[in-house]
Amino acid sequence: MNTTKILIASLLFLGCLTANAKKSGLSDFEKDEMQKAISYYDNNKPDIAIDIYNNLLANNPQSYIINYELALAKVAKQEYAEAIKITKKIERNSDVEDKLFQLQGNVYDFMGERKKAVASYNKGLKKFPKSGCLYMEKGNIMLMEDDPNGAINLYEKAMEVEPAYSSPYYRASALFLGSTEPIWGLIYGETFLLLEKGQRNVAIQDAMVKRLGQAIKLENDTLHVSLTQQHTVNMKGLNLIIPFELLYELEILKSPAIDKLKSEKRDTITISDFIEIRKVAANAYKDWENRYPNYLFEYQKKVIDAGYFEAYTMDLFKDVYADEYKAYVANEENQKTLDAYKAWMTKNPFEPNENKLIIRKGPQ
Repeated sequence: MNTTKILIASLLFLGCLTANAKKSGLSDFEKDEMQKAISYYDNNKPDIAIDIYNNLLANNPQSYIINYELALAKVAKQEYAEAIKITKKIERNSDVEDKLFQLQGNVYDFMGERKKAVASYNKGLKKFPKSGCLYMEKGNIMLMEDDPNGAINLYEKAMEVEPAYSSPYYRASALFLGSTEPIWGLIYGETFLLLEKGQRNVAIQDAMVKRLGQAIKLENDTLHVSLTQQHTVNMKGLNLIIPFELLYELEILKSPAIDKLKSEKRDTITISDFIEIRKVAANAYKDWENRYPNYLFEYQKKVIDAGYFEAYTMDLFKDVYADEYKAYVANEENQKTLDAYKAWMTKNPFEPNENKLIIRKGPQ
């Protein structure tokens, strides 16, 4: 496991520094010193940061935030045993957060102590049963233990308990895009794109577009679409139960883009194809929303009804379709539409919650 997890945990925590410092009762002097220490830490000078934290702790030894930051600095120096000692010291602090147990477990993982890492995540889950990051970390351990199905189940549990937490969608999307069920890679990937911006965003855009291209293939003048292997149809009483995945795939086959690909005898997916393929499936959501509720499709349909699906897709996939995006915004009317979409989205944000989930479920 690499140090990315620690860096992300640090950035998340530092982003909340002001609020946490206020909650933890830090003085103005302590806040200023903390900012200096963080600056040294960010500039790869953890030794100086550690000196500042230790000086502050001499007068405020029980401070959660100062101890937490000290633990992070110790990790940067690979002083893992010291970092563990600090996390254990503050794990019963009244200001403790789930990120503390995430950090503790990650450090154990760096030390090669995976069982202890899982024990730390479980300890955190007892205190924070709706912590998406802790379920996700357990999933990461399962993945390293060569159990991708177990990992996916834990990533989806993370989505269930903390639906707006972006990282589990990223990790699940990457796994599904490399599997025989890329449909869920597309769904979780788009959810991630709506929740997080940054370098990982670009990677998922690229993976999604490439995987859809691999799933749509022209062979001997016949176009094949393969997004799932869930093709078994069951009966429940007198009702025919068609798996969600098969319904989605069948809707894609009805897309005008598929007809266009057939007539032009090509299987290279353009941004226009990408828009139309997803739009057809989103429009069909009303036919199976009660049986297979999914907030992503609900939101897509809302965007379509507002008249912004093209702008929405262009904005989400502007990195992987950079040339097409540049040409799109060069048109003055398109730019106005894009601006209007962004204003609309500000008023209609994508907000998954416990009643608006995006996870695999059987028929309801």
